[in-house]
Amino acid sequence: MSEKGNESELWVRMVECMRQRGEVGSYGLDNCIGKLTLVEDTGTKLVFEYPNDLPIVWVEMNYVDHIVDAATRVLGASRSVELREKKTTTTISMEEKSEMERDSLEPTLPGLENTEQQEDPEQTPKKKNVRKRVSCPSFTSGLNEEYRFDTFVVGDSNEFAYAAAQAIVNNRGHLYNPLFIYGASGLGKTHLLQAIGNALRAQEEDVRVLYTTSEDFTNNYINSIASLGKELSNFRSKYRKADVLLIDDIQFLANKVRTQEEFFHTFNALFSSGKQIVLTADCSATEVTNIDARLTSRFEQGLSVALQAPNYETRLAILRSKRGMGRSELVSDEVLEFLAKHINRSVRRLEGALTRLATYASLSHHRPNVTEARSIVRDFLREEPATRLTIRDIQRCVADEFNVRVADLNGRRRTVGIAHPRQVAMFLARHHTGNSLQDIGAAFGGRDHGTVIHAMRTIERKLGDDSSLRASIDRIMTALGV
Repeated sequence: MSEKGNESELWVRMVECMRQRGEVGSYGLDNCIGKLTLVEDTGTKLVFEYPNDLPIVWVEMNYVDHIVDAATRVLGASRSVELREKKTTTTISMEEKSEMERDSLEPTLPGLENTEQQEDPEQTPKKKNVRKRVSCPSFTSGLNEEYRFDTFVVGDSNEFAYAAAQAIVNNRGHLYNPLFIYGASGLGKTHLLQAIGNALRAQEEDVRVLYTTSEDFTNNYINSIASLGKELSNFRSKYRKADVLLIDDIQFLANKVRTQEEFFHTFNALFSSGKQIVLTADCSATEVTNIDARLTSRFEQGLSVALQAPNYETRLAILRSKRGMGRSELVSDEVLEFLAKHINRSVRRLEGALTRLATYASLSHHRPNVTEARSIVRDFLREEPATRLTIRDIQRCVADEFNVRVADLNGRRRTVGIAHPRQVAMFLARHHTGNSLQDIGAAFGGRDHGTVIHAMRTIERKLGDDSSLRASIDRIMTALGV
């Protein structure tokens, strides 16, 4: 373990070690590794802090192994590495502090900021016609301004939910109440939910919009009753004075009997006052388990809309939209199409893969091709459901690539223009299906297993020095979704 206070000296020696070995370029040393700060050596682990503008995923992928190697060389013992985001502190001036202390002396209701105070118009004639904005930060603090309708990509899978959300903005409390949005994780429920809140705030400055999760609602309720009920009235005022209540992941109220009871009364208070309620869940209202039947019936009394997994066209439109929002122009259309074909379970995962590729492209000043992209986002691809390929699938894609007919691949002709694609198809069938050599030969016009072995060896030999063949196989693999 290094002595306390020697971390900076140790880090200088490690960086110099990496510089001398030449395995990390000057760009990485200056712009990535150079932004890390060694704050602790526990004897088994080196703890680093990094600024929030550092693309830490890129650092983890490309430099952590070099840091571990440098530590071993400098210290003579191995160390693991932990990376922590550096906490930022805000300095408050004396004037701001005094103003905050004055504000704290004024009576406030938790969950609501003071509205303008009543003034004697004769004593303050100049302020008589001045209208202040009634700000309700606690009702809007959960909203992320990036979640807007204009940043939500609409497709066949979500257009009904999108239309219903917009209808809420135009007719809140009078059309669909509650609106219940459901779908699997990562499909855009939170985006749509918060887009409603942001649109209402832009439309009407004094509207009290409260966005929260069912987990936060539960924790707030527990804290209020833990104070022996002293804060319970404040808790209720916070939620029941909202004009619009947006609750995310309502399914997490399952098995929380007392919290469900409190939410039941909150729901009734808002609904009877004509206030808008919008809820999201990972399943339909009838499928939410361990929830009071009274709540389930209320969830169903409005409109329920589902978010489905986006189709290929919508996924591609999402990626192009995100690229246009500054992710990186260095990610090509070909790579976007590859991502859209291979990542289909979640929009969130799709965006995560794009962010990683954009970071790679930006830091390396290099536009990745499809083969490089597949390697960079391999962990995203690994978690996608595997595609079961058939020999027929392979034959169709090979035929398209080489501009021949499937019937030609299965026929008796042995010209180079037919024999070469046939060998490629046999090679891929052997490596990407579970079929035996005999089955593969039979699928190509009744050929024997020796023909298949010869085809495999021929293609394996050519792959070593034939770049055009490698490019063809890459395109076929992309088309197959492998």
